[in-house]
Parts: sequence; structure tokens; C-alpha cells
Amino acid sequence: GGGGGKFIMKRFSLNAICILIAATALALVFPGPSQAGKFKKEYKMTVVVTAGYYWGQGALKFAELVKEKTNGRINIKPYWRSQLLKGAQLKSVQMVANGAIDCAMESTINISPVITEANIFSLPFFINSFENLDKMENGQTGRAVFAAMEKKGLKGLAWAENGFRQVTNSARPIRTPADLKGLKLRVVGSPIFIDIFRQLGADPVTMNWADAVSAFQQGIVDGLENPVGVLLPVKIWQYHKYATFWNYLVDPVVFFWNKKQWDKFPKEWTHKRKNSHYISMIR
Repeated sequence: GGGGGKFIMKRFSLNAICILIAATALALVFPGPSQAGKFKKEYKMTVVVTAGYYWGQGALKFAELVKEKTNGRINIKPYWRSQLLKGAQLKSVQMVANGAIDCAMESTINISPVITEANIFSLPFFINSFENLDKMENGQTGRAVFAAMEKKGLKGLAWAENGFRQVTNSARPIRTPADLKGLKLRVVGSPIFIDIFRQLGADPVTMNWADAVSAFQQGIVDGLENPVGVLLPVKIWQYHKYATFWNYLVDPVVFFWNKKQWDKFPKEWTHKRKNSHYISMIR
């Protein structure tokens, strides 16, 4: 209803503050025009969705603010639908770590096969509110995830939201776990998601988001699970008659950068980066 929409937009507005602070902090890294030649003409950012999603809008805003705060010296270009990964959305960690891609705005689900600490966000019915999610991101959990990312060659910058995940399908209402039996549901290819839905009796089908949209349009799968912010832009109601709002888990979105590239930025920024790390996650 209208109240729910206001809540989503409120969260989105608060996330814009996170993006602004992250972008402003990033701007502090860069020295004056005398060293402008050290920067690339374009910094590639991988994004799973497109600009029509809240997530994609956040990526565009981040790029816009970084360009503004660096006086046009840093130009980030988002590449949609994981096209730099050839659709393999679970490969973003490796590609950013090896420098093939500069940075990412990525779901914790997609980094979890490599950054296993991020699987904590994918435990079903474990996180029951945005307030508790905030506490985790701002506390020991968030620090543990960022520390694990550093060990893999990444620099975590800030958190944003993707929302609680729901289920939609074209076959029948889901009121009890028994109603899931035999339903072919698209899930991301993370082992924990496959296990969750198998345990619930469904038939999980793994596919990247770039392929998923056409799959449910063509009826290849019965349904899928995703946050409302992803379901609305694809007009899911045109293909799925039933929606189950059960908030079974929530996956945050995280900004991260290639660590070797990040470490080449001025050392005097390190202390400022440490202090702004916590500020950047406040929404």
C-alpha cells in the first residue's frame, strides 16, 4: 500500500545519504590536479541490475557524486547486467580483486561464495528487521565482512540496501512450506539458497539475473525470490499471480574497490577513511 511505498522511499533516501558520504570520503583520497595524470579515464563498476532499479539508481548517484567531488577527475561507469562478468554475477569478487574491474556495487549474496562471512545475511529467518540489519552492518559483523574482503584484495567502502526477499510464482498461493513442494523457483547460484529451497521442498533452479527475467517471462520457471525493489521494475505481476511476503532474509548491498588500486591513493587519507567507515554505514 501507500505506507509501504513511503517506507521503501524513506529507506532509499537514507541510502542516498550513505552514497553521498561514501562518495565524499572517496573524494578525499585524490590529490590536486598536478597528479591527475595518474587516474584512469574510466573506472569500471559492475552492477547486476540496470539503471531502472533502486540499486542501479544508487550506482548512478555514486558515480555522479564522485565525479562532482573530484572535479571530474574520477569517472566511474556502471556496467549493467553483470556484462563485464559475462553474466556470471558470482564472479565480481575475483574480477575486482584481480583488477579487471575497478569497483562494484554488489549484493552480499553474490560475494558470499568467496567472502563466506557474508553468508550470515543469507541465514533464513535470522534477521527480522532493518534495525537489526543496521546493527549488524555497523557492528562486529560488518567489520568482519570488510576484514575478510581485505584479505581477498578488496576494500569495502559502504553499505546500502536491497531489501527483504519475497517469493512470487504463477502456480498457487504459498501459505505453508508444503505449498512450495515441486515449484521450480529461480534462485541465485549460492549453495545456501539451493539448500534452503530444497529443504522447503521446492525445485530450485540456479541462473544469473541476466537470464532470469526472460526465464520467468517464458514460463521456464514457476517463480522466483527477490526483494520488492527488484520485482517492481520488471512488472512481475504480469507473469506471476501470487506473491508471498515472508521477509525470510535480507541481503545488503556493498560498495567495494580493488585494494591494490585503493592502496595507491595518498596515505594521509587512511585515518580519515577509518573514521568515515562507520559514518558511511549510518542510514
